[in-house]
Amino acid sequence: MNSIVFCLILAFSLVKVAYNKDCKRCTFSKDGTDNDGPCTRCAKGTCTLDVATLGTDQSVCIARACQAGKRSNTGYDRDGRGDGCEDCKIGTYALEGSIICNLAPCGYGYYSKAGYYNIYDDGYCIACPIGKSTQQETTIGKDDSVCNLQLDKCPEGYWSTTGYNGNAKDSECKKCRYDTYSLAGSKRCNLISCSKGFYSPTGYNDLTQDDGCQECPIGKSTSYENTIGNDDSACDLQLKMCPEGKFSYTGYDLDGKGNGCFFCDPGTYSFEGSKICNLKPCGYGFYSSTGYYILSQEDDCQKCPIDKSTTYENTKGNDDSVCDLQLKMCPEGKFSYTGYDFDGKGNGCFICYPGTYSFEGSQICDLIYCGYGFYSTRGYYISSQEDECQKCPKGKFTTYDNTKGNDDSVCDIQLKLCPEGYFSQSGYYSDHQNYMFHCQYCDAGTHSLEGSTDCNLRPCGYGFYSKTGYYDINTEVQCQACPENTYTDGAITKGLDDSVCQSMMSEPTDIYSNDINTNSIIIKMTLSIIFLVFLF
Repeated sequence: MNSIVFCLILAFSLVKVAYNKDCKRCTFSKDGTDNDGPCTRCAKGTCTLDVATLGTDQSVCIARACQAGKRSNTGYDRDGRGDGCEDCKIGTYALEGSIICNLAPCGYGYYSKAGYYNIYDDGYCIACPIGKSTQQETTIGKDDSVCNLQLDKCPEGYWSTTGYNGNAKDSECKKCRYDTYSLAGSKRCNLISCSKGFYSPTGYNDLTQDDGCQECPIGKSTSYENTIGNDDSACDLQLKMCPEGKFSYTGYDLDGKGNGCFFCDPGTYSFEGSKICNLKPCGYGFYSSTGYYILSQEDDCQKCPIDKSTTYENTKGNDDSVCDLQLKMCPEGKFSYTGYDFDGKGNGCFICYPGTYSFEGSQICDLIYCGYGFYSTRGYYISSQEDECQKCPKGKFTTYDNTKGNDDSVCDIQLKLCPEGYFSQSGYYSDHQNYMFHCQYCDAGTHSLEGSTDCNLRPCGYGFYSKTGYYDINTEVQCQACPENTYTDGAITKGLDDSVCQSMMSEPTDIYSNDINTNSIIIKMTLSIIFLVFLF
């Protein structure tokens, strides 16, 4: 009977130990837990340095709340003197004992009951009436009576979002950009200068109105920008036509100084007085009566015979006698749409794209490298006849990707098998400088044998064994289970029979002993209850 009572007391003690909780931060007790009742809370503005604090009075509450404008992860310092509290970032603020700096000051021209607003809530600062502002930031107030600063209007040529010169950087008057203007007290610069060739009663164009600057007649312009006038008599400048190779939207020099015509884009041309550059030079190997063609009439240029070209672009002529340049065929590895160097200077043939090739006089590069690990008599194959290339034997490779040969003796690189625990697409790897590829690690929990193309092996696990210690997920080869009351030392056990399975009564290994020593209080309690049941 005494044994039963003792066991019940032991079990109750274990249950009590298992369910005791450590005192939270800012609380303490004699043993640091709530074993003898609720933990005692620290006085306001103080805290413990950690959880499970041992103590019998407030002297253990040595941490102090972070002062206003500072924060920490707990809201308290680490030593009672401010260590561990950091300043809020510029533009933010925090109250005493804060863990985040979630307050931002109301700027100039704004106010609130606290002078701040919470950047993470829907709170906001109230704007002052237009033309009014506050004397400082973080202004505290319940109504706009705190907006006691009268602002000045922005002068002509300046603007702000309110039309007034505020006392904050984002509300100061800003100068209108070049070519724009404004009246006093403007919220935007809505006036644009009339450029040369235009006039208005004020010399400006109001973007908010339909009547803007008036354009001068074609061939006329004004001497200056911002020209004031009510009719085209203000257009007192006679313009000149744009010369050949230049243009303007009127065909005249718009500013009267030679800067009002624009050069044609490279490869285009124009006649005198042109509004567009619609002429394009006949290229090498072409000719026309003017040496140019109109973009809408591309057939104006005549083509030279296939093996002939012109010495220059924009060649003038009425027949192919002007095609005085004898062309050469494109060399191997290059091509042109005729098979000849069509400019006669070596620039009329184009290099084949990487991985392709051509013979002399080719119009296309239809030869493709056989690639590493393949060979042919020429090292290439025609794109329509890919089977011309022969594949190297397994485990062999070529040094180059355009290897020439009649048999596999040109496959001179011996590949290496991937080691155990690695794999590649072919089961091999190469460390050759011309063609280098590697094997990859198997993922955790997988394995492979030498020369594998995938990691198809998995550990047998505790209590199982096989010849290799693994099983193949792609075959029916499985692991064998140990007999009852026996086990294996690890998850990867190699063996041909169950002699590798150890008896449960054998001496535990160091790993097993360590596992027992690290059991939780809950497991200990469970073992005690099982022991009690056994006694009964």
